[in-house]
Amino acid sequence: MRLPLRGGNWNNGSNCGPFALNLNNNRSTSHWHVGFRSALAPIRQKPHGQGCADGTGAKGNRLPPLANEGNSSSPRAASSESERGTGATWKGTMPKAAKNLWEKILAWDNLLKAAKEASRNKRFCAEVLRFNANRERNLLHIQAMLRSKQWKTGPFRAFYVFEPKQRLIHAPSFGDRVVHHAIVQQVGPFFERRFIDQSFACRIGKGTHAASEYLTAMLRSAKSKWGNVYVLKADVTKYFYSIDHEILMRIVSRTIGDPDVLDLLRVIVCQCGCIEGNRGLPLGALTSQLLANAYLDQLDHFIKDELGVKYYVRYMDDFILLHHDKKELWRLLAEIRDFLTWKLRLTLNQKTRVFPASHGVDFAGYRHWAEYRLPRKKNMRRAKKRFAGLSRQYAAGRVELEIVRCCVASFVGYTKHCKGWKSAESSLSKLVLIRKSEEIPE
Repeated sequence: MRLPLRGGNWNNGSNCGPFALNLNNNRSTSHWHVGFRSALAPIRQKPHGQGCADGTGAKGNRLPPLANEGNSSSPRAASSESERGTGATWKGTMPKAAKNLWEKILAWDNLLKAAKEASRNKRFCAEVLRFNANRERNLLHIQAMLRSKQWKTGPFRAFYVFEPKQRLIHAPSFGDRVVHHAIVQQVGPFFERRFIDQSFACRIGKGTHAASEYLTAMLRSAKSKWGNVYVLKADVTKYFYSIDHEILMRIVSRTIGDPDVLDLLRVIVCQCGCIEGNRGLPLGALTSQLLANAYLDQLDHFIKDELGVKYYVRYMDDFILLHHDKKELWRLLAEIRDFLTWKLRLTLNQKTRVFPASHGVDFAGYRHWAEYRLPRKKNMRRAKKRFAGLSRQYAAGRVELEIVRCCVASFVGYTKHCKGWKSAESSLSKLVLIRKSEEIPE
């Protein structure tokens, strides 16, 4: 007769019996540290795969332990269909909404720090010079306008950027950027503690290179575990211009509980003046980056906590899932598509697809395999054209050597993070610096 084990593992396929008795595990898998739970209390099962890809929970630290994860071939294999249908979630302790932030935003030290941060690398721009010429007076004016609730967003400067593709940018005025920095300095940490570790865009200590390294480690771990790996690569169509204002403010109110701060954020979101209707955030504002991350953080927790996906990474509106079963990825895609449509009112790009990892994964500026990374082909083609154009401009005397040196340093910095020395050599061969000699008068 098999004796019941007290304090066994609650995270297997079935709930514990009365008084936390578990007959589903061998003795070697029982954990005395789980403790005792009364059968009179309602029992909620924590979904499988809620933890991060590194096994440290939704706020994990590093990826390296990822290769030593458990042996379950499907993170969701033990979950029942009824649990998925009801959307059962883990009701753990969540951070409370932050309050008493208004006076911290209006504090003089916070505004002064915001002005310095907004001036970083732009000190000699005409707009910044004008503001800093009377910085104390301008900051006092901003402080008074905020305190009296009369502050409104100013006009945006609209322009296009063409790399990596054409985008319309709305840059706020310098005074508005100071306000944005003052807000983010105070509310940013409260959003940050809710973000999962697999989100890499617009966060301190993250970025494209960290996202690229994380994906490489994911591919290496999945390949060593399964052999054949398939990739679900997806991105949201026109993400910034598709964000619903009301849904966004409901999401923000779960993190920020100060009504004055919420009113200010609503002014920034809904009354920016550069986007018509009740959807969209302006590309170019610091607050847009933070709020856009908070908006898709709902998707992050749905994928990690509800769907139980182990191998997942996101960089703003681009995200990657790995699995050994192609059909499972298509099923996950259907659930993700429904969640985005009904919960966030977003749609996925037509380029969303499932393919073998052996084809290479284009993400965060590089092409990824389990063993190495390569630069993007279109980046190499663009670099060749750029260097050929610099050669012509330098020969004509329209570009100084310092500009050329900066372009080369940027390119070398990009290629040194991947196995791209041959591509770099080919691109740099287009750079020939010969200045035409001036004609000598007769």
